[in-house]
Amino acid sequence: MTEPQMTAEISSEKSSNRSSERTSNDKGKHAELLAQTALLANGWSVLEPISPQPYDLAARCPLTGEIIYVQVKTAYIRDSDKDVERYGKAYLRVPGARNNGRKYETGEVDYFIAVWQGECYMFRNREKTEYWVLPEEIGEKWEKLSAEI
Repeated sequence: MTEPQMTAEISSEKSSNRSSERTSNDKGKHAELLAQTALLANGWSVLEPISPQPYDLAARCPLTGEIIYVQVKTAYIRDSDKDVERYGKAYLRVPGARNNGRKYETGEVDYFIAVWQGECYMFRNREKTEYWVLPEEIGEKWEKLSAEI
């Protein structure tokens, strides 16, 4: 088998099993890498903690030199019939709390970066357990970070 054939076969196999085989840690790391890429593409310096911290990344603003602490989260669509009946529309939900239910405080995390459909959106931590936005308004409510160089 040639290298292009092997790459195509692996790619095809991965895409058919992509979401079912990836662990939540794998998905979280993927989201963090997308966020790092978006920050770097926008001129930020990115740092990762080497010890457990409430934030996933520290980033240095290219304009002011300010260091901010960022928690990266994957956005989820709430679009079941029950959700639409309850809320009137489909919404994107971003958790603002840890697995134990404790929200991130502003002294721990300054900003969130939500990853939705491979795109990154940054917004300030307002100490909520959940952040909701309409999918069609995400770019208006939260700052989209382009990953293009």
